[in-house]
Amino acid sequence: MADDMEARFRAVTHKLWGPEEGEGIYQWIVATRPPAFHEKLINVMVPIWEMDKVELKTKIMCAISLFVGLHRDEAEFFFKMAAYHNIPQEEVEEILMLTGLEAGFPTAEKAIVTMKTVYDEHAAKQAAK
Repeated sequence: MADDMEARFRAVTHKLWGPEEGEGIYQWIVATRPPAFHEKLINVMVPIWEMDKVELKTKIMCAISLFVGLHRDEAEFFFKMAAYHNIPQEEVEEILMLTGLEAGFPTAEKAIVTMKTVYDEHAAKQAAK
């Protein structure tokens, strides 16, 4: 069962961030998180991201808004998901405007800088392929 959950966790990271970025994030989590934390993360993250009642784009946009609104640097992980899944930057910007209205524009401004960097890096990687 544990091996099955581990395989599902790896598959979720690949689904969310793509094979290359997802594998890097997977390896980073395995290498840097204590085993008990890693196990809890798997048991929470896998079932939630495997659910399919809400489309993935909506989940990513909600997570972006939430993490930006909470002033959390983890928003970058979700910008990477958005870029990988070809969510137009303009749509993410609109979500950041709404988040700025509700959570404060300084927060949204910081997030816009991060988002732009992520999208530029993603475009550069795609152009290099």
